[in-house]
Amino acid sequence: MGPIKPNPAKTLLRNEIAARIATLSTEEKKRQSKAVFEKVINHPYYKSSKRVALFMSTDEEVDTAPLIAHVMQRGAAAFVPQYAGGKMSMLRIEPGDDKNMAVTKHGISQHSKDQKRENAIEGGGLDLIIAPGVAFSRNGGRVGHGGGYYDKFIASLRANPEKAPKVVAIAFSCQVVDEVPMDEQDQKIDDVICAD
Repeated sequence: MGPIKPNPAKTLLRNEIAARIATLSTEEKKRQSKAVFEKVINHPYYKSSKRVALFMSTDEEVDTAPLIAHVMQRGAAAFVPQYAGGKMSMLRIEPGDDKNMAVTKHGISQHSKDQKRENAIEGGGLDLIIAPGVAFSRNGGRVGHGGGYYDKFIASLRANPEKAPKVVAIAFSCQVVDEVPMDEQDQKIDDVICAD
């Protein structure tokens, strides 16, 4: 298995979506993030889940901080990615962790190697994955940032269908398109939640 060759259609779409997001004002991003938050916390998948994987958002993404706080407030377990050695793990986030996280070269906050945290998969699996990505379609398509981390992670969990979590993406409205290019290793999502 060599590295996945970049799909030119995806590269084009990534550039187009990045340009769209770049036109959003800080106020508009806040408005949409708030709307997405309200939809997520009222979503049946979310309400029934006890173990939720989220992600530490950047300025180009829907703000996940209120969602992470909400999961913890309701006594559920929140997990966020740690990227190390070409592999992604989901580690439990404890109160205050967000203030002590290292930032990767891609600008993503994550647990440092010496913060010992429960690994979601070793600890009892996940009920729901709230996934990032660049572009999504209503019929379950997702284009990520190109690393393939989430596709591999989701595929490994779906190998055991009884225990497989639901996967819901969150997005700014401009990230939802009619159709996204999908390759064979790409995993479909169960739902996409955007502001409008």
